Amino acid sequence: METLSGFLSSVNSAMTNVLTGAMDLVYENSVSAIEGLQARFLQQSDVFFLISNLFDPRYAFLVYSPLFFSLDWKVGKKIMWVTVIAEWVNQMLKWALHGERPYWWIHETHVYNRTGLSTPDIQQFSLTCETGPGSPSGHSMVTAAVWYVILDAFLQKFNFVKKGSSNLIAKFCWLSYIALLTTVSASRVFIAAHFPHQCFIGMAVGWLVALCLDNINHKQLGILHYCAITAGMLASALSMYGFLTAIGVDPMWSVGRAIKWCAKREYVHLDTTPFFSMMRYCGFMFGMGFGFNSSSFKSLSQSKYPMVMRIACAVLSVGACKLSEKVSLIKSTMFLFYVQAFLLNALLSYIMIALVPSIVSKIAGQKQKAQ
Repeated sequence: METLSGFLSSVNSAMTNVLTGAMDLVYENSVSAIEGLQARFLQQSDVFFLISNLFDPRYAFLVYSPLFFSLDWKVGKKIMWVTVIAEWVNQMLKWALHGERPYWWIHETHVYNRTGLSTPDIQQFSLTCETGPGSPSGHSMVTAAVWYVILDAFLQKFNFVKKGSSNLIAKFCWLSYIALLTTVSASRVFIAAHFPHQCFIGMAVGWLVALCLDNINHKQLGILHYCAITAGMLASALSMYGFLTAIGVDPMWSVGRAIKWCAKREYVHLDTTPFFSMMRYCGFMFGMGFGFNSSSFKSLSQSKYPMVMRIACAVLSVGACKLSEKVSLIKSTMFLFYVQAFLLNALLSYIMIALVPSIVSKIAGQKQKAQ
């Protein structure tokens, strides 16, 4: 029995060494690409910062969801679903794949000691120091999922995908989609937050998430269903955390690396940690359940809602979500901080789904009576 145990241990050690060596080779070659990208486009760094900011996954919650939901309830609901599920899948994969990030890997690896090469001169920026594991890229993944829904809805609405219609516009849209994902990925590689292959994985998985959710019927889901889905996502994430801890892997290992190797401590933010992401998507899903099953939304969804009112909803909803970024969460304890993050995101989804449309409808009704 001891001999078998020793054999299995040796096999496991050998496989780990082979895998580590293979990944080191990928990382080493990718670092050269990052150095070249930074050297070539350093003067355009502000453009890369802007792109990385605009397509941050948090804006899928704070901008895309309220904006598109206000303008088109069906499309907005799809965007909410793919955003939440993409964030959940991203976190699970990040913990499972244990991906490094360029800005800390160059300091932690022994590759350069073995080869006698000096540590690469990779620059860090204010957006570099993400604290979660690196694979897959959340920016690439959420962007791929959300923009697939947006473009598909556009093509369906204007009948560009039906037989006999011109496919030129459809081809242009999907080429633009690929160009967008490539640009977002390049921005993440430029700031040394990701290796290129992590962005490619994110793009592929995000697209698959959107594709899988495309034909799912959400209309029959009640509050209990949403609560069960929220509990399931939370339980699966905590189970992954517990499993990794049980086998001797620290699920929060990446936070320590970020703090250790980030050039400036103020670059490290709590809202990039795995647990904050978990509170964001779970809270948002929880609020969606109460929003979509509220009496106000059910009654409004059965009546005519003019475009002027939809635009007003978009302005108010996006404004409320953007103002939420100014809310300073109490950080006295991590538990309290994450509970507040959960409740804030639940409140935001409820506001954009049920509260804002109801307020706009009442104001519009009072104006019509006054006239």
